[in-house]
Amino acid sequence: MGAEPVVVLGELLAREELGLELVTGGAAALDRRVLGAHSIEVERPTRFLAPDWLMLTTGMRLRGHATAQRELVEELDEAGIAGLGLGLGVIFKRVPRALADAAAARGLPLVAVPLETPFREIVGFINRSMLSTDLRALQRLSSLQRYLTDALREEDPESTMIERLASVTDATALVFGPDGRVEATSGDAPAPELWAQLADRREGVVEIEVDGWKAVATAVGAELPGARRRLVLAHRGPAPAGRLTRQALQATAPLLSAVARLADVAHTQEQAIRGALLDDMMAGGSPSELRSLAARTAPFGLDFAEPARVVVVVPHPRDGREHGDVHDRRAALEAALLRARLPHLIGARGGGLAALVQGPPAAVRAAVRGVVDADPALVAGIGRPAEDVAAVSHSLRDAELAAERVGHEFERRLLEFEDFDLGTLLISEAPRERIAPKVEELRELLRAHPRLYDALVAWFEHDMDVGAAARSLHLHPNSLRYRLARIEKLLGRSLRQPSTIASLYVVITMPG
Repeated sequence: MGAEPVVVLGELLAREELGLELVTGGAAALDRRVLGAHSIEVERPTRFLAPDWLMLTTGMRLRGHATAQRELVEELDEAGIAGLGLGLGVIFKRVPRALADAAAARGLPLVAVPLETPFREIVGFINRSMLSTDLRALQRLSSLQRYLTDALREEDPESTMIERLASVTDATALVFGPDGRVEATSGDAPAPELWAQLADRREGVVEIEVDGWKAVATAVGAELPGARRRLVLAHRGPAPAGRLTRQALQATAPLLSAVARLADVAHTQEQAIRGALLDDMMAGGSPSELRSLAARTAPFGLDFAEPARVVVVVPHPRDGREHGDVHDRRAALEAALLRARLPHLIGARGGGLAALVQGPPAAVRAAVRGVVDADPALVAGIGRPAEDVAAVSHSLRDAELAAERVGHEFERRLLEFEDFDLGTLLISEAPRERIAPKVEELRELLRAHPRLYDALVAWFEHDMDVGAAARSLHLHPNSLRYRLARIEKLLGRSLRQPSTIASLYVVITMPG
């Protein structure tokens, strides 16, 4: 990543028609770059000069003022001016000693300009040379853009683009994620140290230096500044990033952003396809429809070579906190299953998520537990093993029943089919169409009286212990007994009868 070709003082001195003579600066002055030249005769000339420009003067205000000559050299040197061109034959016949000594002491190039050479010839030569340099740089940049854009044809366009960018700039290219994780790199630049310098920077293009490495970085993407990815070009050596390098960096950033957006679109489309396929599988169908669904799952790695299970993840119904975004929860579940390398389909279901996951039971359990442990507002249920597509709907019912069951508790956040108690197991095995009407009838009756329903739920959750249930509801035990008595009157049954207890348990635990 070297500096770009620019005009250097040696090129200017080599033009015989200009007749310039280097008075101070020696051989090192020949490589001094010159970005422009300007004729100035006023005090404090650096107000009108940029770094690496050449000042031209006849010395009108310097004659007989050695102090002013030394001060001029000091001012030019501290401002990073490329050098001083003194026109002879107007004010001075030869270069004054004080000016030459001061320039020599500072290492500032001092050039004698003969009377026959108008300053405009020097300015014109530099401008023409710079224009030629700009055209060369533009041609190189245009070629680079075509080279980078062509990477979009490759199977992994982002990696190809990074490698090409690194090769044409002779640098190490890195892409940092918003959290500082290296997403792509072409070399061995000190990534942690570079990120430490970048993490709190909010500017567009920035230059940094770490342990002898020079780097230039820019943001990638249209996200909020604090969440952007960063593209970095880094190299060893004293030279800063050249103009072409900066332009290459800025040309690559939007291409990387476009690749990321295309990947996001493709991922969103795949999620929609997976979700729709899962909905069809959970709905069931005729044998021919189920065979078709089984064939459609194969591209996603779900071949039922080993049993799959339905997982339901939902917000805790009794958690008063505001729940996270469903997209974030989906991303968390998807990431957990990908880390565990478990083939899966995920779709939205109600206010939560449903997933069909194939893999060892322990691996499925661990992945789901990691998701609910990371988000206290979630509960989850895992259904029975499904050995074919026809069994998916049964596994779904189990998972919903399990999630509903743990939704009435705060102690447990995850329940599997294998851990069902006898009552829950009986509910899961009974055909839903047979028991649903009676369950709904009782449920509607109870939910029409919310206080009574909450009292009944608390009574069951505390093993029918009136004192413990009353404390959980912040009631006096007699108040709870009164509510339970009202339930008995409402149902026309005694809560001491096993059949009543069993019926109400089904109403509470069965998904509504």
